[in-house]
Amino acid sequence: MTRFMTPRYFTQTQQAAVEQAVRQLNLVDEEGLRIFIIALEYELAEYEKLAGTTAPTVAPQAVVNEQPLAALQTLTRELDRVILQLKQLPEQAQQQLLTQLSAEDRFARPHTKSYLDAMVIELSRISTVCAQLQEGVAERTRLSATESHFISMVAEAYFECFELHPRENDGEPFATLLQRILEICGLKIALSSAVLQPILSKIG
Repeated sequence: MTRFMTPRYFTQTQQAAVEQAVRQLNLVDEEGLRIFIIALEYELAEYEKLAGTTAPTVAPQAVVNEQPLAALQTLTRELDRVILQLKQLPEQAQQQLLTQLSAEDRFARPHTKSYLDAMVIELSRISTVCAQLQEGVAERTRLSATESHFISMVAEAYFECFELHPRENDGEPFATLLQRILEICGLKIALSSAVLQPILSKIG
């Protein structure tokens, strides 16, 4: 916590909203809540100083949709599994597969070993593109050093004030509380489990 800095005091509305968010998650330690709010006010002041800007009272929160990333991760794993299986398919099994594919081809096209080789190449190409897309999503959702530091300090305050580890239960209820705090404070920090977990793993 930054101690030698004027805190960024909450408005009455903001403080009431933070208190409500904490109580809704059954974090009912009143003394812990009081200290947690004080810590937040100091950390907000430090964040705004480091970010070089004052956060507005209300601003839309950026939301990271993790579904496309998860789908790409799953597809990459499945493609790599199929590629490996095709490469390791015994010769007799290959021949049976190719014979059946030729028999069921609506245009009576013959299927040879080169067909399986071509399939492996195409599946590998799709897998590679999926990996590239995942890297792109990770790059767009990566937090700045200032954002990471702020979240880390909030997590530390949560740990000390409520005696609960923020990374337990896949980050809940800390992640929900953090999201609500960002909304209340108008901070445009995009959250996802992918960016939170490395930060939370260092707490405590």
